[in-house]
Amino acid sequence: MLKKLQWSFGLLLFFFVLPVIAGQLPFNKQASTPIKEPEDKQVVFAATNLPEQSALEQTKEQTQDQTQDQPKEQMQEQTQDQTKDPFKVLLLFTHSQESYQPIVKAVSGKAAYYDEKTNIYNLKDTISKHFSMNGIQTDILDVDVMKELKLKGKSFPNSYNFVRPYLAKRLQEQSYDLVIDFHRDSSKRDATTLTHNNESYARIAIVIGAEHKNYRWNTAYAESLSAAMNEMVPKISRGVISKSGDNVDGRYNQDLTKEMILIELGGIDNTKEELNRTIAVIGKAIAKSFNTGK
Repeated sequence: MLKKLQWSFGLLLFFFVLPVIAGQLPFNKQASTPIKEPEDKQVVFAATNLPEQSALEQTKEQTQDQTQDQPKEQMQEQTQDQTKDPFKVLLLFTHSQESYQPIVKAVSGKAAYYDEKTNIYNLKDTISKHFSMNGIQTDILDVDVMKELKLKGKSFPNSYNFVRPYLAKRLQEQSYDLVIDFHRDSSKRDATTLTHNNESYARIAIVIGAEHKNYRWNTAYAESLSAAMNEMVPKISRGVISKSGDNVDGRYNQDLTKEMILIELGGIDNTKEELNRTIAVIGKAIAKSFNTGK
């Protein structure tokens, strides 16, 4: 009887204490705690790195700052470009009636190396056009020298002295980045023609008078142009030829400005097409050699 009472008392005590014990178990605590949704990682990173603003907001502000600064720099560059003078070339033709036999023959049926109407002087518009296509401003010393020599009863060797005052006056009035006196070489076709990529070209030679103070300056301009042309069409330039001594002019009026060169454009046997191709190369080479940044 006593054992039954003890067992009954123990059972009652167990049910009394059970809720208290159950409240201390860990799984009940987890069940009663609400599950917290994970925060967005971008927000967490932004809050960690930028306590006062998001990364996106800061990027926008930085972009706006850069955008505000860029136009100022670009406007300054554009203003500087606008203030730059264009690259200017003066063309003259001291031996203005030197001609190309195939061209003269096609026009008049004559075989002539000098012609009053069909000559190197008539190439001035073609040269100006190709130069303009390369951003080069071209002026012409508009004097038919050989025609004027005949009218005044002077001979061919007086050409350089005759054109000199015209050229000096123009150089006093305006400044040029380059002055080119164009001539036609007297050499035959095998020396003045080449084929490149199945196209034929009139070769050039650049002549510098070596008997004046600007000689080295003129030579530097000539060598730069010659090298640029040969990079485009190998051997299109026969190189720079310095002349001095007896039976040559020795100056070719290049003492008037250090930026002056004399170009022998092809020879007596070159065709119009060959000359046009070479003139195009000269324009591109000038732009490459001297016109950078202009």
